[in-house]
Amino acid sequence: MKLRNKIFLMFSGLVLFLLIIVGIVVHNIFTSANSKEVINKTEDTTVQLSYNLDLMLEDASRSSLALLYNKELINILQEYDKEQPVFYKQSNHVKVFSLFLSSIIFDKEQFYGVHIFTQNGQLFSHMDQFRIRESISLHDQEWYMKAKEQEGGWLTYYDEDPIYYKNSDKEYLSLLRLLRNPEDQKELGLIKIDFSPKYIEEITEQLRSEYWQITTKNKVPILGNKTERMLYECNTNRTIVKDKESNKSYMCITHTSKNTGFTISNLISTDYLYKEVKEFNRFLSWLIGVCLLFSLIISFYMSHYLLKPLELLKTRIRLFQHDKGTAHSAQDEIGELRIAYDGMLSEINDLVTEAYEINRRNNEAEFKALQSQMDPHFIFNTLESINMKAVHEDQFELSDMIVELGKLIRYRLRNEDQQIPLDDEIKFAKIYVNILQHRLEEALEVEWHVEEGTEEILVPKYIIQPLIENTIAHAYNKTAKKVTISICIKREQNKLHISVKDNGKGIEAQRLSEIQTTLEQNDVAEAQQQKQHTTTNNIALVNIDRRLKLLHGEASGLKISSSEGIGTNVTIMIKVGD
Repeated sequence: MKLRNKIFLMFSGLVLFLLIIVGIVVHNIFTSANSKEVINKTEDTTVQLSYNLDLMLEDASRSSLALLYNKELINILQEYDKEQPVFYKQSNHVKVFSLFLSSIIFDKEQFYGVHIFTQNGQLFSHMDQFRIRESISLHDQEWYMKAKEQEGGWLTYYDEDPIYYKNSDKEYLSLLRLLRNPEDQKELGLIKIDFSPKYIEEITEQLRSEYWQITTKNKVPILGNKTERMLYECNTNRTIVKDKESNKSYMCITHTSKNTGFTISNLISTDYLYKEVKEFNRFLSWLIGVCLLFSLIISFYMSHYLLKPLELLKTRIRLFQHDKGTAHSAQDEIGELRIAYDGMLSEINDLVTEAYEINRRNNEAEFKALQSQMDPHFIFNTLESINMKAVHEDQFELSDMIVELGKLIRYRLRNEDQQIPLDDEIKFAKIYVNILQHRLEEALEVEWHVEEGTEEILVPKYIIQPLIENTIAHAYNKTAKKVTISICIKREQNKLHISVKDNGKGIEAQRLSEIQTTLEQNDVAEAQQQKQHTTTNNIALVNIDRRLKLLHGEASGLKISSSEGIGTNVTIMIKVGD
């Protein structure tokens, strides 16, 4: 199998495996966290509802006992004994009870009506006669019989048809208590507190489920879906019940009050429970698909385009081996490259020793010849600059310029080493700049940016001054207002960068291409020939580039870039030690 196919299959398989693992982990974490959040919220809502019901019933229970502490009201109720029928109520009795019951219901939104039923069926209430009846047949009422069974304790009753209300078709949840005289325990009547349907609806709407139920401690349903079969199976919290007709599953959330014994049962559809999980699963599947597609594209690119140069190299190696008569076969491209590499190493080792001495002697001779070319070239240009200054400005600064020139000559004659510290080369270039500034004055500005620590690096002689000279020769003319030359020297890892940049007129694209071609060919003879046919001298550039490569290897050299109307930038790169 080709290496390309191996990489494609391996990368695709690895990405697919990682995506599946990540998808499973993320799915499990999100599912667990989301379902727990929904269940916890539902449980909190159920507990809060139970707490509200407890407060409502406890308040109603205390209110139902308030009458037994009022001797006046007890005496009034004794006058309405069932053995002594009374067909009307005394107005003062009505007034006293109305005030008492109004005080009970005051500022209690959970109470709709508070009513006192006497033994003979008379009804005292805080409501007026247009809303409530004068009397009823108390002993015929089911809720009265249930209240008697409690022997003074309270109970709740869901009254679907309260007959004592006029023009009312609502159903009421009520708290009832049989009233007895504290002194002789004789029955006085019954108090019935009806809770507000609106308030009940407000506190139960928090459940927000299709099936819910509230039952008493005797398992009697009083609110919610009182006939739903699944709610009777909801006995344990967080259990799953199933609707056999619709085949839907529900989670049972229950809570039983320790104070009242009321149990709230709430069924949450698993579809609702995992609604967000299903939406997340769809998004996760889409995301995995996109990532997988993207990974396949990357793996195809890596296996095809990135290995294309390797394919070409393999083809050339096969041709080389065929010419040498040493062709070998391997299972893949890497194997063939290894075999070819071993053969090449043996041949290279034989050639290195032979070529080393020859190249060393040739390089040394060529370096000395190239270096000697720079002397007359730079001396003539310098004298020409001094002459132009004296002719045009008629200044006595000529003596200063001659002094500077003397320094240049002494520098040239004193040091015959091939390489010198960078600091010496910079001083030499600055002397040359000083001579030029005597003539050009404010028309020439030279900026030096030398990185600290680079001064002692050894560099070939005459690599900065010729670049400044070329810049003045090509960037400056009589019409130019000002020539700015920026010289930046810095070290980046194992390379020293020397950049000479100007803001001159730049080099034409065709001429720039010719210079770059000459530098690539590294041919000094070609540069000399071009000088005879053009007005531009690029011998210095080729000379510097060649000397750099001879002393510091092919990784060193000179590059030039230019834009017409913007300026020219010449960069020297010298490979230095670590």
